[in-house]
Amino acid sequence: MTRILVVDDDPMIVEGLVEMLRIESFDAAGVFDRESAEEAMAAEFYPIVLADLRLRSEKEGWMLLDAIARMSPKTRVASMTGYATDEIERKLRERGAALVLRKPMPIEEIVALIRDMVGAIEAAQSEDLDEVYRQSYAALSGMARRRYGLGPDEAQDILHEAWCLFLEKRATVRTPKAWLSGTVINLCRRWIEDRVRWRGPELTEIDRPAPGNVEAVLVARDALGKVDARSRRLCELIAVEGLRYDEVSDAMHIPLGSVGPMYMRAKKRMRDVLA
Repeated sequence: MTRILVVDDDPMIVEGLVEMLRIESFDAAGVFDRESAEEAMAAEFYPIVLADLRLRSEKEGWMLLDAIARMSPKTRVASMTGYATDEIERKLRERGAALVLRKPMPIEEIVALIRDMVGAIEAAQSEDLDEVYRQSYAALSGMARRRYGLGPDEAQDILHEAWCLFLEKRATVRTPKAWLSGTVINLCRRWIEDRVRWRGPELTEIDRPAPGNVEAVLVARDALGKVDARSRRLCELIAVEGLRYDEVSDAMHIPLGSVGPMYMRAKKRMRDVLA
């Protein structure tokens, strides 16, 4: 969901725009002055800032544009002004405004224009994603395998989980490569901690075998005891406890899109153990 910051010294305008943007399913926040806007941008990334040019004074509005260019160069700015001339509009665009809105303008029209900006941002992000993936995959996979000793399958699972997390949070990620690298490191450390903590199969978590099926259950228990902790837990939750993928996602704190591929790999590892 695209984050939008609304900046205006008129609380009624801020509240009206924020409410309308939220109705349109945007994640909007509002502030009333330049200082608060800069604090908000320092705390998190806003892909779009919708700001009035006059914040207590016109000078404040120009200072905010300069601050956005300095603090968050990837942010797209929509500037609002009630006294725009061609010269002012030219200067606004030179200072970084992607869109200039001339007030008065109905809130519905402003929201429609913001929706167009969001569409352009998402289209640009989609074009960049393949390149980010291609540039990052080899280095991150090599790091997981060489630095943390993961096998090729485990490394691929870690990268898949990191990528799903990135796709969920990409609207707030300023530096994708650094974010992915940090996430892969954290996931590798968690994978190692899981292996260190686990000392063998917890047989009490496996259902009692049905009559005549004891041997198969014993074989399955033996296989579970020889795979890594995450694979074992996935198989227990899905095959033994019968949880849905969304329930497994919540229980194991992994992206929903990662559950299916990781479960298939977990089953393959068990088949390899039994072979």
